Amino acid sequence: MMLRTIKNTIQKVLEPDTPPKILIDEVSQQKMREILTKHLPQPAITYCWDLWREQPFHFKISRTRSTCFGNYIFREGHHKITINNDLNPYAFLVTYIHEIAHQRTWLHKGRRRIAPHGKEWKQHFQQLMAPILNEFVFPENLLVPLRNYMQNPAASSVSYAPLSEALRSFDKEQATGIILTELPDNQWFEFRGNVFQKIEKRRTRILCVEKKSKRRYTILGSARVNPI
Repeated sequence: MMLRTIKNTIQKVLEPDTPPKILIDEVSQQKMREILTKHLPQPAITYCWDLWREQPFHFKISRTRSTCFGNYIFREGHHKITINNDLNPYAFLVTYIHEIAHQRTWLHKGRRRIAPHGKEWKQHFQQLMAPILNEFVFPENLLVPLRNYMQNPAASSVSYAPLSEALRSFDKEQATGIILTELPDNQWFEFRGNVFQKIEKRRTRILCVEKKSKRRYTILGSARVNPI
């Protein structure tokens, strides 16, 4: 009897938590459909809608963030995804699938320690992208670098320069200035209304210090900035 109790306790600890399902009412469905229709390429809307309905999550369009395009968290028993409001439709789509891959990885692995962008996440990302990785959804000049990137996807799509440039070409307002990685260390620059000093490169991001607050931030190396 004691042994059975211990086994049941161990099993409960090892099994991933099962978060409560979000109740999808008509209002929630309509709101989600409107958001996806506004931000996604038309051929991908139904697919992305179906992914949400299969494994619902709280979804929010966020203000522009210099540190990321999107974010996934599991908090208080709920899956939550946010995506920046200023992404063009193709960047939004890649980011949307990227974040859902985090959710699917969590559902598969639970709270067990895994690398945020390790092999499990890569596999889910590749599987979720496969049905839309075609010329019906993406233009050819974007599809080629995207397919190359998806062979071994990294934490950020902008870490692969050909894909970053291809995605940026679809921005409504073409970026001005120069790419942050091209600035020398200790150079001051303006970025989104604030003045920073470039300190050092950290993989795909650059460590910078904001002049006014003296706080340190990491900014994507592919971000376009205006040197001072």
